[in-house]
Amino acid sequence: MTTSAISPQTLDKCRVLLGVWLRRHGHNTIVAEGAIHRWTKAIGDRNPLFLNPNHAPSSAVGAAVAPPCWLYTVDDTVVALKFPELHVVYSGTDWEFFRWARVGEEITTRARLIDIQLKEGRFCGPMIRQIGEVEYLDRAQEVVARATSSVLRTSREKAVQLGKYDNIEAYRYSQEELFAVEDAYDAEEVRGPVPRYWENVQVGDHVQPVVKGPLTSEDVLQFICATRPAHGFSRFVRERQRHPGIAFQDANTGTWNSWEASMLDNSVARTMGLPSAHDCGLDRVSWVSQLLTNWMGDAGFLSKLSVRLTRPNLYGDVTSCEGSVSSKGDQGVVELDLQCRDQRGETTATGKAEVILPMRATQYSGSGAAG
Repeated sequence: MTTSAISPQTLDKCRVLLGVWLRRHGHNTIVAEGAIHRWTKAIGDRNPLFLNPNHAPSSAVGAAVAPPCWLYTVDDTVVALKFPELHVVYSGTDWEFFRWARVGEEITTRARLIDIQLKEGRFCGPMIRQIGEVEYLDRAQEVVARATSSVLRTSREKAVQLGKYDNIEAYRYSQEELFAVEDAYDAEEVRGPVPRYWENVQVGDHVQPVVKGPLTSEDVLQFICATRPAHGFSRFVRERQRHPGIAFQDANTGTWNSWEASMLDNSVARTMGLPSAHDCGLDRVSWVSQLLTNWMGDAGFLSKLSVRLTRPNLYGDVTSCEGSVSSKGDQGVVELDLQCRDQRGETTATGKAEVILPMRATQYSGSGAAG
């Protein structure tokens, strides 16, 4: 499919699937300690609420639970239907969390396409935006969380031709900059068992940043393996036979490879208009959720998180996840503005969140957290 084939008519062929619930096969279906530990290692989360089995039962939550965005490992929220010739670029998620996912419970999902739009952008000209909705259900079929995701379907050829990111060069760090990154890791604060009360929070308060990077292939591999491992060996062959568009033939060897190789191989990334290998986007959303769980403490609850990815996060990049309080509501509600900035000073993601904090005037029962 070329960009000229992206038209209202081709979109209509996909619109027949709007609202149809789809079968999903997630990486994890049980909230298990091992899966949580792999996830926290993959995003660099050191919060004892998720890592220390002796800490969680005596915490304000009262049970061992998974980090909010661990649910990406159950379903990655990518709803990209039809258009196999177009690349899939993840562009953001709106999360609603209704309770913590508890260790030991089973979580299943269902997903549907809820909107499809024809867009125009500097990256590749005409593109398709697909909006998906994923519900995470417990055994009683009650909704634990809901994610509304956005993916862009882009022409690889047109992206290369337009070269939006051609001027981005690999960043060369000074020793001082690298020491500053290490200092930022040392300065990371995990609130933990010390309550952050709603009454003590003021509009304009800044959240202690969470810094990630410089991004390496090991970081990306850990995240992919914890979240949505690519098919291998015979499974890859069978999947490619059913869906030829998921793979390409290497120009040098003639062998088949997955387009996900763009997250590991610079040459593959360049065939889709990016200057080098990069993250998948879900990891940045997850880093922002870590920023918030660090800040709110065990007695807080992340109820809403919305993140939009605005620029690629490339190998070697450092990401500073930052936030500030934008407003305060009733019943302990605090709203925050969020952003991710790289070492160049470019904003690579923006977002908003709603956190429910404990109030001194009421006794925290944990009912809204552990369910």
